[in-house]
Amino acid sequence: MRIWPRRRRQTSGLSSARARFEARAARARRRPFLLAAALVASLLLAAGLIWVGWMSPLLAATTVRVEGVSTGDARAVREVARVPLGGPLMRLDTDAVTERLEAGRSWTDIRVSRSLPHSVVIKVTPRKPALVLRNPQGQLELVDEGGVRFGTVSTPPEGVPVVTAGSADVTNSGLSAALAALHALPASVRSQVSDMAVGAADQVRFTLTEKYGRRTVVWGSSGQEQSKARLVTILLQQPGTTVDVSVPSAPVTR
Repeated sequence: MRIWPRRRRQTSGLSSARARFEARAARARRRPFLLAAALVASLLLAAGLIWVGWMSPLLAATTVRVEGVSTGDARAVREVARVPLGGPLMRLDTDAVTERLEAGRSWTDIRVSRSLPHSVVIKVTPRKPALVLRNPQGQLELVDEGGVRFGTVSTPPEGVPVVTAGSADVTNSGLSAALAALHALPASVRSQVSDMAVGAADQVRFTLTEKYGRRTVVWGSSGQEQSKARLVTILLQQPGTTVDVSVPSAPVTR
């Protein structure tokens, strides 16, 4: 068996340690340059993304997709939204588009978003008429269940009761009173409401169709809707042409 001299083994160990030390020192010297290079690369990448998204025509807004309505109604949504096309998609002001649609008042739950690479997506829910208001000018205004007036029509939609104003326009509280009466009535009675009127002090009255013999219901102002609705269903079984539940504690048929 061959035995190496001890002195040679020590020299080899010192050389190995020196090499490891020099390698670590070299890595330490390179580290700042590597970090600087990584930072520069990140900045260049971010600048490139900003240029592509906000400045270049590569991600231009070219199409508008409307969801939640029919094809015919989608055309109306586009006309009101007036989305500016051709510019960078990421610079599109979606808040301004939303405000224009809200001002149109025909839709609710409005959401406007971007869809890369080239689309603007508009999602809306059409308002549904809960009643039609015949204002003093003779116009027929559509009113949703929240009391929002959102358009005019030439003829009332089928099955939607018409509320007639007096000499003055119906106030918001008057609309709320009429809507509260409709909501409180059972579906079987509500479907027979043909005409409603809101008078002074938001007094509500309406007419029921032939199923109930053209009965007139004097509802009164808002309040105690559930009690009034129960009384109406009971008193409709009694003879008479008018049911008055404006004072629930003293209902009258005549």
